[in-house]
Amino acid sequence: MAIRRALAALGLVLATVATAHAGEIRVMPINDHVFAFYDGRPAESSVNMAKATWADHGANFVGVATYAVIDGSEALVYDTYPSVTQAQFVRDYLAKRGVRHFIVANSHWHLDHVGGNAVYADSSVIATEKTRAQLIRHKPKIKDGTLQGPPAISPFKVPEVGITEPTTVSVGRYSVELRPVNIHSADGLVAWLPQDRLLLAGDTLEDTLTFIAEPESLAEQYRNLGEMKSWSPTGILPNHGDPAIIAKGGYTTALIDMTRHYIRAMAEHAHDKDFAIQPIERFIPAELKAGTVSLWWAYREAHHENLQKLATYYKNKPLSDFGP
Repeated sequence: MAIRRALAALGLVLATVATAHAGEIRVMPINDHVFAFYDGRPAESSVNMAKATWADHGANFVGVATYAVIDGSEALVYDTYPSVTQAQFVRDYLAKRGVRHFIVANSHWHLDHVGGNAVYADSSVIATEKTRAQLIRHKPKIKDGTLQGPPAISPFKVPEVGITEPTTVSVGRYSVELRPVNIHSADGLVAWLPQDRLLLAGDTLEDTLTFIAEPESLAEQYRNLGEMKSWSPTGILPNHGDPAIIAKGGYTTALIDMTRHYIRAMAEHAHDKDFAIQPIERFIPAELKAGTVSLWWAYREAHHENLQKLATYYKNKPLSDFGP
């Protein structure tokens, strides 16, 4: 299936070559039509953990990026941050560059990726049908702040368009292929830019490591990551990663290899007696040494949660078969 959006192209908007700063959000031109907007990743010493919310633990502390593909008056925005305030910055920035027509794609249903959807009340928002179902189901609790605790997201917009198979969206002269994937969560949606061979990866990949949201499908996710590597991207742009690497054009496929290694090693050792106390370094030593990823402080909490999830999931189950 392909949904084609062909809006009037008024000429290419050229990006500045330097990273711009406005408040907390950094604007990073990847090339002349792809932009990253990056917020968060504060030093550990600067945060007050007692006041941290779901948005801090899941996004702001690890660092959070959203992306835009633009051409003239058109833009596709990939994810909308945890908050309306952050999303409004992105929309205002693009509007100042002459964008008047927006399409939004949500990578999956987790709140740090959809919190600013209401900023695009006048625009189409696309997600997988599984994302739509989750957000419709949870909308009352999202709006009153009881799903994950405060802050509540209100107003909140559920995507109007749900897809179940690869879907192509046109942004002026550029094509964006929205590809459903079961990686990280069953409702995942990555964006493939064939003309650039860039992959907007959502939460399918992260630096330092992936949040294991759905341990029951890790073996399938492992295989799907292998399939994603076969696309041979020249740059991978995750929503949570090192801003310095994102600003330089993204990660190599070594990030995919690292993620596969991490989830497989975690699952295969879930029955170890000392599993629950093993540090990150136990599972990805080679990748840390090679600099494929860096050890960011906020991911120690994520790793601890991953250990707990897998220990609980595999407690009375055989370990998953990942194959050769």
